[in-house]
Formats: sequence, structure tokens, C-alpha cells
Amino acid sequence: MQTHQQPGKAAQQTTTTGTAESLNMVENETTQGLSGAALQRATKLPQAMSPAQMMHLQRTIGNRSVGELFKQQSAANPAARAVEKPAELTAGLAAGTIQAASPSQSDIQRKVYIKRALIGGYRNKTKTGRGNEGAGERNVDNMIADGKSRYFNSKDEMSQYAAKTTEKIGYVEKTNTWIRIPDELTVIGEIHTATTLEDVVKAVGTDKFMHEAYTERPAEAADNPELEAAITKREVERNAKFGGIGTGPGAKSHYAESFYPKVIRGLQGINVSYDYRVMASEAEKRLFGMAIRFAAGADEESVLYQTYAAQEDLWQRTAASLEGDDQSAEPLTEAMKAAKSKDLFTTFVREVTAYATTKLQEEQAQASAADKKAFADNWHVAKSDYGAADTEIMKAEKARDFSMFQHIKKAKSEGYLLYGLGDLHLKRLKELLTAEGIKSVNMNKFMDEQNTTHPQT
Repeated sequence: MQTHQQPGKAAQQTTTTGTAESLNMVENETTQGLSGAALQRATKLPQAMSPAQMMHLQRTIGNRSVGELFKQQSAANPAARAVEKPAELTAGLAAGTIQAASPSQSDIQRKVYIKRALIGGYRNKTKTGRGNEGAGERNVDNMIADGKSRYFNSKDEMSQYAAKTTEKIGYVEKTNTWIRIPDELTVIGEIHTATTLEDVVKAVGTDKFMHEAYTERPAEAADNPELEAAITKREVERNAKFGGIGTGPGAKSHYAESFYPKVIRGLQGINVSYDYRVMASEAEKRLFGMAIRFAAGADEESVLYQTYAAQEDLWQRTAASLEGDDQSAEPLTEAMKAAKSKDLFTTFVREVTAYATTKLQEEQAQASAADKKAFADNWHVAKSDYGAADTEIMKAEKARDFSMFQHIKKAKSEGYLLYGLGDLHLKRLKELLTAEGIKSVNMNKFMDEQNTTHPQT
């Protein structure tokens, strides 16, 4: 049995030798609050808390959770049922004012943290006069009550987040991570099937980003409605994945690379099987369709245009089929079957590559000598790459990397916050970006750092 005195005075108790020390440690805690260690002890021996400590616990984690402590302890330790509960708690349970939590309810739900000082830690906010600000999951009262931990540098920042006027903080649903992106450009390398820049952008709500899925329109698209439509369709699909951010008037451009090296790379990854079926990824099939539209707008004196014009109907039907939901190249497959030859495909790829390479060289000639030297000195093939640097596919990848490097520098100079690219691109560009003073990080490392800084307690 234990006898409680008035709050603030030492309590007298009779207990077994094995638990006396723990009970005394709990009783000696200040009545103003419980330390982390005391809270852990209280979880094991809730009956040992003084009335003042019980009241403090009720105010901080809720009456239902306090009741649940006794319920769990009683079930786990039958001997504990012989220890009297504080009179205040017993009366509350009898009156129904203190109730045990249901199994599905989180013990501690208040998860909004406000920074104490610029260099200090965070304090848990359990109530606020700004509770009606924001709507839905960004309503302040809802944020305090749900199970997500959010970290704000001030109450004003919390209000701005509720009003959706921030662009550097947010909650990534895919990984259950609260993030805060830096004030300067960060280049993030992603695995396109895992957590991507789309997830980060949707979380923070910024339009100051570039991503390799957005490709600049070539000059040939100006008077080529079919090519323009194909590129626009791709952008609309991508905008939806980014949550529709940055698509209004005056929004920043998200173009992250040139069209020419990208279309060359797409064609290099395509193969034709023994039965003349086009074997390619979804992205490569999309670029194959764009390459056909591109050929239709080439200089009429070029070999590329002449190759296209000689089988215009076939190429038109193939492009339309590639742009369909099933991305089929069936018209071309049937033509190659009839001819019992892959020549239609191989000739087309050769001429598109030659024509686009000429355009690419003209584009690269405009780059500064300093950028060309920096790239030559610091670019390298990654260990997990597609092949040696002199293979056709790696020549195209290298050209893409140089274009990306140019766009990354533009993003930095124009105040962008994020640039997203495949992790292989980042591995090849990492040393170059470091030399240029541009922050870059792999997505997994970025998310791990954010999880460490903003734990989901």
C-alpha cells in the first residue's frame, strides 16, 4: 500500500525490495513535469505516480492514455492490481471522465513542433489559438491531432504552411518524411521507380524545379504541329504527376535538357527481335514516336527527310500507334515482316542520329570554353553504366549529361531550388558539380538525412 501526501511533499510507501528504488525515483520527480526517464518508469509502474504527476500526465498525453497505462499494466502484471490507484484517478474512472483508449488510437497524437530558437531544438505544440487556420490536412488543429510529425521554425511559418504559401517544407507521403529543402539549388539523383522529385515537389509546393522528364522543344517543333503535340502531351502527363504545380501563366520552365541528345539516346536503346517486333522501354517508345515526328519536320534536302518521305504513310501510322495507349509499333513490324528485313528501322535510326547529331554540335558550339573544359576534366563513366565511353549509347548519354550540366548552371543562376535527374547521370556528374560548388545528393541519402533531422516520433 502507498500513502500520498499533498503535492510537493515526499510520499511514504511500503513496497517490496525489488521495486522500492523504482517507486522512489518516480515519486521524487518534480511536480512540474516528468522527464523522459520518469515517463518510461511510469509506463512500467503507473500506480507509483503522485497525484500531481498524474495530473501533469493527463494534461500532456491525455486522460485516455493515462487510463490505458493502468489497463495495460493490470493485464501484464496481475500483482500490480493489488496496488491502489491514486484516489483522483479512481474517482475519474468511476465517473467516466477518464476513459481507456481504444486499441486503434495512438497514445500520443500531438505532433506539431515549433523551434525554440534559431540554433535550438523543437518544442511539441499541444494547443494553439491558430487552430482554425488552413483546411483539410493542413488545418492547424488537424495537424496537432494527427500522427504526422511536422517541424516549423516559428508559429508564423506554421500559419504560412497551413495557408499553402510555403515552398521549402512539406510531408512526403511515400516515405512518411517531413522535409525541409535548402535555400539554394540542390541536384537530386533518383531511381525513377522509387521516391522521385515528383514526390518532393508535391510535398513542398515549389515551382522552382527542373526535371529530366521535361525536354526543351527543338527549333523543328515551331512549324511542326505533330511534334509540338507529342511533346505537349508528355508535359501534361508529367505535370499531373507533379501535382499540377507550376503550369500557370508566368510559371518557371522545368526543361532540364536538350531534345537532340535525348532523342538519339532513346533510339540507341531500341532493338528489333527475330520476329521484327520493336523491343523498347515505355520511355524509348515515346521517343521513337517523337523521332518520327521530328523527321517529318527536318530540312527537305536532308537524307533524313527523304528517308521519311519515301514511306510517309507507314511512318505516320507507326507514330500514331506509338502515341496510343498501348504504344505499339505494329505498322512498322508488319512492314518489316513483309520485307523480311530490319532495314526500314536501322536506316531510319541511322539518319535520325546523323541529323540530330549535327544539330547537337551546333548547339554545343555555343557553350563557353570554361564549361567545355570543366566537363571534359570531371565527367566520367559510372561503374554501373551502359558500357564504355566510346559506345554509341554512351556517346548519347555523355551528350545528355553536358546538356544537363548547362541547364543545372542555368537553374542555379536563376534561383531554382531543385533539379532532378536519374541517379546514373548524377554519378557521372558528381565531381563536376562539386567543382562548380553545386550541392548534389542521392535521393535515398537526402531522405535519410531528413528523417534524422525530423524524426517521426
